[in-house]
Amino acid sequence: MRRLPLYSVTQAAHIVVTPPSTLRNWARGSVSKNIDGEQRVVDALITTTGTGRGPVIPFVGLGEAYVLAAFRAAGVPMQRIRPALARLDKEFGLHQALASERLMTDGAEVLYQYSVEDTPELGELVVVRNGQGVFNEVVKRYLKTITYRDGFIASIVLPQFGPRIVVSPTRNFGQPTHSATGVPIRAVQDRLSAGEPADDLAADYGIPVDDVVALAA
Repeated sequence: MRRLPLYSVTQAAHIVVTPPSTLRNWARGSVSKNIDGEQRVVDALITTTGTGRGPVIPFVGLGEAYVLAAFRAAGVPMQRIRPALARLDKEFGLHQALASERLMTDGAEVLYQYSVEDTPELGELVVVRNGQGVFNEVVKRYLKTITYRDGFIASIVLPQFGPRIVVSPTRNFGQPTHSATGVPIRAVQDRLSAGEPADDLAADYGIPVDDVVALAA
């Protein structure tokens, strides 16, 4: 399920709160030339199933984009992220590291959590670039928005839409959903945009009015 194409680039960008042009580069990579005319190819960072305009990003790709957007918002520069991901792939065989439970950030570096087979210090967070051990409360707070299953992202709380809004490939075809009622938030947002009162929508859907108001922001 997490590998089925569910999202277009625009839809995924809206969910992870990233400019579509940025997410498009993450999904497709880019090609540029320097002042000497030498071509520079930048590989894609998230999983896709094609290059068309329709749904080409599976849930695992959305999860990768969500984590990547969080890293960037925390100030982790791309020149650190890309080498770290390459090392995780080459040295540890972690091919979809951005969607893995073993990848974390402290806001300054990309981190890798060694399993018990990798190191005797179970649970130690190690900076990928230089092996320096670190720990940061920011990491723990961030991870609370993600639920993992079998080591990979299974669902994500989307705090930008409210504390009870989640996205999961098993609910409403992967569209953001009110977790307590199962109502897709697009249905609520469309009616809000049409001018319907928040109190009426709260009554219709059985959603707290504060949650409805949050979706109007």
